[in-house]
Amino acid sequence: MQEQDLAVLILAAGKGTRMENSLAKVLIPIAGKPTLEFVLDTAERLNPTRVIVVVGHQADRVQKIFSNRDLEFVLQKEQLGTGHAARQAEHTLTNFEGQILVLCGDMPLIKSETLESLLRRHKEVGAKCSVLTLKGKVNNDFGRIIRDANGSFLRIVEYRDASPQEKNVDEFNSGVYCFDKSLFFKALCSIGDSNIQKEYYLTDALEYSVNIGCPVASLETEDTDEIIGINTLNDLKRVEQLLKNRCLPQK
Repeated sequence: MQEQDLAVLILAAGKGTRMENSLAKVLIPIAGKPTLEFVLDTAERLNPTRVIVVVGHQADRVQKIFSNRDLEFVLQKEQLGTGHAARQAEHTLTNFEGQILVLCGDMPLIKSETLESLLRRHKEVGAKCSVLTLKGKVNNDFGRIIRDANGSFLRIVEYRDASPQEKNVDEFNSGVYCFDKSLFFKALCSIGDSNIQKEYYLTDALEYSVNIGCPVASLETEDTDEIIGINTLNDLKRVEQLLKNRCLPQK
């Protein structure tokens, strides 16, 4: 579908400490398949030029399991945040020009149609950075989308760093982004770790974009289930049930 080259960058280095499982989070099975396999299948439907997977915890095991796919792996040796993870692909993508779609390896329900819509929006408005968001009255620990009085994107604040007022914002970050390569690594090299977790947040790259005069575009999904990340056993059970429901014949 892309006239310009598309690289899909999947963040899959996490340990998943709340999962009570010795496996890397992206290897935990759902309906008999590793979590990451669902994301890879979705990414392939976009016909990307390249698919890069950032690995960390049990990196060798992840690479071996998916060695039969046309993937490129990069290693995040230290877990220093999502921004640090994404930056590990800089050398691999040195000669790449085009769009970089960033996905989370633990989001098995994300739909290719939604990603296509985000890529289309990115192109139509001539953005260098775009984000998929969700609006709703749900209590969760997603990052909050902060906008100005005119509704323009300003930044994303992570839940742990948010003020009580910011936590009341009802537009949430999905963790799915599209960047022009020309901006992506420049932004990642410019972010710091001045936050509660002392990590390099990928979300700060969007604020950087705004600050240098490149407005951030957004697309809102109405499907809460689509952006569920597998972080707890309850998340896993919920996703398994939702996948079962998707497979049930329609009456």
